Amino acid sequence: MERHRVADWMSTPPIVVAPTLSLAEAQHVMERHSVRRLPVVADGQLVGVITRGDLRAAHPSESTLSVYEWRALLDKATVAEAMTRDPLTIGPDEPVLAAARLMLARKISGLPVVSNRRVVGVITESDLFRLLIAQQTGEKDADAERPALVCHHCQTVLRGRLLVSVGPDDVCWRCHYHLHRCENCRYFDGIVCLMNRTERHEPVPGRSCEAFSYLPPRAVSVGQ
Repeated sequence: MERHRVADWMSTPPIVVAPTLSLAEAQHVMERHSVRRLPVVADGQLVGVITRGDLRAAHPSESTLSVYEWRALLDKATVAEAMTRDPLTIGPDEPVLAAARLMLARKISGLPVVSNRRVVGVITESDLFRLLIAQQTGEKDADAERPALVCHHCQTVLRGRLLVSVGPDDVCWRCHYHLHRCENCRYFDGIVCLMNRTERHEPVPGRSCEAFSYLPPRAVSVGQ
């Protein structure tokens, strides 16, 4: 476990939320992506972590609230009111063993992974289990159903995110290459931009992409 890096087993790109998001919306994000914790980011910086446990703790003890009243409460409360502030973090190039020791010592089940003050992933106890099983069985990936993408630019393996869940703002944690199309380039192939292809397309009206070479407007022949 000492020779394995956090970057090799973390889930990335991270699914993050804003502190102003309602608890109901945060719960929906967790359910949609099947995760139990979400880094909370404001102005590009990590400010906290919200977990399913935090959502349960937000429920008043011995409450007589109905299910509908409880949902209304989640709609009004924000992530900032229930999140853990200034959470522990770890770097992507740290050994997985360091993450395991930190989680055990602090009795937590996951850590945000931060590089250059930017959240680049999340590593959890489930990832440690995957590594342990892989080591004992000799399998390269102990969880065949866990999705993995490969960055087209630097070939870094990115685990834990389906292509359909990758958005236009998601980038490779190592080279910052956009994994999806940018707002300007409407044309893409899988997770890679067509900038290296011979095909060229017309730009979005009023916008241009520096990484894209556009054909000039087609000339209209006389007599057409």
